[in-house]
Amino acid sequence: MCLNVPCLSLIVVGVGVLMSVVMFYPSPPLSPQVLGWQKQGKFFSYKGHNIFYRDMSGKGSKGTVMCLHGFPTFSWDWSKILPGLQTQYSRVILFDFLGFGLSDKPESHNYSLFEQADIAESLAASLAVTKTHLLSHDYGDTVAQELLHRHNQVVQGKGKASALPTLTLQSLVLLNGGVFPETNHPRFVQKLLLVPVLGPILGRLTFFRLFKRGFGEIFGENQPSEAEFLDFYATLCHKNGHHVTSGLLSYIPERHANRDRWVNALKEAKIPVLMIYGPADPVNPPAFADHFRKELPQHKLAILDKTIGHYPHLEDSGSTLYHIAQFLQTIA
Repeated sequence: MCLNVPCLSLIVVGVGVLMSVVMFYPSPPLSPQVLGWQKQGKFFSYKGHNIFYRDMSGKGSKGTVMCLHGFPTFSWDWSKILPGLQTQYSRVILFDFLGFGLSDKPESHNYSLFEQADIAESLAASLAVTKTHLLSHDYGDTVAQELLHRHNQVVQGKGKASALPTLTLQSLVLLNGGVFPETNHPRFVQKLLLVPVLGPILGRLTFFRLFKRGFGEIFGENQPSEAEFLDFYATLCHKNGHHVTSGLLSYIPERHANRDRWVNALKEAKIPVLMIYGPADPVNPPAFADHFRKELPQHKLAILDKTIGHYPHLEDSGSTLYHIAQFLQTIA
């Protein structure tokens, strides 16, 4: 990665040009579809911050599932598979992490995956949920790993890992995510956003065409529609969310710092675990699958069609639901 003085000088000049253009353009409004999604949900307060969530009943027999979305998107990610989830589970809980989607996005906040796990536990406690299945993607995979670590600590008689009520986990389904930092390849723009001083400035200068190009690169052949790209972009910018993007990316070094804790959570797990993997993913390229089999041979791995990328639940909702249903059939 080129971040020497000449490169940084060019970047600074480019930033100046962008600032003169972008700063005069307001963030786009939320679409009727996203506003409708918001209307069907509620907010709960976590340490003075409003967290958006939806709590829905289902017709399935497998109890509750809590869904943990990825970066940089939000709970709407699950909309294409939501009806299918409701046929498998009796209750489906979705929420937007702090700093994402429709939730609050405080600036100058020390964003942490540990705090996001605390939020998941707090939401569950507020809804009187003590045990749940987990379905996670990308950023949410690592939050799920932390929740699994806490669950394992209690099961192993090592005590509680947090002051909050620990969720009893029944199963875990992971979708493409950086569960192994060594096989995860952040995008160039993410690396730029992590650069001190420069990152926060670049985050504020996002604009739709740049977002669409970068976001589209992590999908396979089944790209989002123009309207879907706009919805993801508008929601990213909602509540000035683009101002906190660089802060949210602290999850990348946080994954490296806590690699053993979170990989060992999967190694020590006694609950059923499934990874659904789209191989056309530049963030987690095909070497990931071999590494998963080597590190976690006791867990299941479902590999989707070679054209499916980083967002299996958006790119191939049918196959994603099929593998979830097949997995749940193996659980009593």
